[in-house]
Amino acid sequence: MPNLLYFDAYSGLSGDMTLGALLHLGMPLEYLQAELAKLQVPGFSLEKKPVEQFHISGIKLDVRLENEQDHVYRSVKDIEKIIIESQLAPRVQERAIAVFWSLARVEGQIHNVPPEQVHFHEVGAVDAIVDIVGSCIGFEYFDIDEFYCSPLPVGSGFVQAAHGLMPVPAPATLELLAQAGAALAPTTTLSNGAEYPARAEMVTPTGAALVTTLCKHGIGNRPQMALKGVGYGFGSREFAWPNALRLWLGSILTNSSPNHPPLNVLDLQELPSIEQTAQTHSHSHEDEHSHSHSDEGEDGHTHSHSHENGHSHSELKHHEHSAPVEFFQSLTPSGLESNTAQETFYGLGEVSVIETNLDDMTGEGLGYLMERLLAEKALDVYFTPIFMKKNRPATKLSVVAHPVDEARLAALIIKESSTFGVRCYRMNRYTTGRQFQQVSVSGGSAQIKLKIVDGEIVEAVPEYDSVAALARQTGQPWREIYEEVRQAAQELVVKK
Repeated sequence: MPNLLYFDAYSGLSGDMTLGALLHLGMPLEYLQAELAKLQVPGFSLEKKPVEQFHISGIKLDVRLENEQDHVYRSVKDIEKIIIESQLAPRVQERAIAVFWSLARVEGQIHNVPPEQVHFHEVGAVDAIVDIVGSCIGFEYFDIDEFYCSPLPVGSGFVQAAHGLMPVPAPATLELLAQAGAALAPTTTLSNGAEYPARAEMVTPTGAALVTTLCKHGIGNRPQMALKGVGYGFGSREFAWPNALRLWLGSILTNSSPNHPPLNVLDLQELPSIEQTAQTHSHSHEDEHSHSHSDEGEDGHTHSHSHENGHSHSELKHHEHSAPVEFFQSLTPSGLESNTAQETFYGLGEVSVIETNLDDMTGEGLGYLMERLLAEKALDVYFTPIFMKKNRPATKLSVVAHPVDEARLAALIIKESSTFGVRCYRMNRYTTGRQFQQVSVSGGSAQIKLKIVDGEIVEAVPEYDSVAALARQTGQPWREIYEEVRQAAQELVVKK
């Protein structure tokens, strides 16, 4: 089954934290060093350290720069050339180059210069090259095919830049997350009185570029997965919680299993273990955050970050859980007993429902709106006839979507319909496993959808589009082909 990686960024995200978590998952430091050497970029070394916070162990990885006073500049084209001329695996090169271009595009947009004119200071460039390329080396080591990410706590406040204070999130971080429509963690006060997210830079531009470039399903989704291991990559700042990025390594499930929504930070208020003695935590999401700009704008944007986010290595293992580890446990949804039958085979997730009432649109307009919404990843779209004020007949539009797509689809509805506003709410959704498969019939092959419960196929139904295409191709009546496909599909159903 394909491997996936889930960024559980409850305490933020940076490139070096990602590297630390990958080492903690089991990637050898020697392997990382040997692969990075293929870049032939001098001037740095890697230092790993074991870290334990709140009885949770992980790795802190520091990128040590040999000459921090060097003022050589590299453009994104220069960095791309270094990566292409290395002997790194093709997928490592493709992913790393894509991440760097994501950074260059937003920096160019912010500073009103073409991406090709964006320059990274030598210190920042070496640091960023190690973080980004090193992370992509780790992804390839674990053969990751898909990436997912939790909602992000971006932080607040200011960081000192070369030319003055910069707001948090940094402009590049904020633009990357905005373009990705990223879900952000809500602001709350924990039971120990700590403010969450912290007044600090919790998501760096490098971290934001990694997840927004690689997570094709958006920021804020967690898939059903078979979990293989967890890696903790620690930062350098001190927070009132274990300050680490958690990477969940798993495989994509083709059948159903319990699938709790992403950890809701509001649940932290109910965990007294967080109030226990604070230990040393550290987090450096580019604490020494230096931006240097050309007044004339000719040289583009010079971007330098110093992370101080080192980590150390330990083998992939099961962590012994003490009380504070309850902070991380998947919580049973309220109202659902742990021994209920549903939990054995139903996947639990959260969906957004977007609704609006329309009394002045034609049938053609509604049909076009449905097509657009489905094409833009809505899970379901349906119309309900209703009566509005003054007994006017109207249509209620309902759209079911992943929460990460809510704002984007709401904007689409407002743009493409006559409504002046929409209402949105969240609902739990229980789903069985599903899988698509081809079956052979007299006219060719057709696709069917399998319903899977507890690892067993309990229902198999023909897919309309596949049956219709076969009917057009052969000239046979649709109902005859449908029945033939249905009978072939039933042979796969478990007989009780």
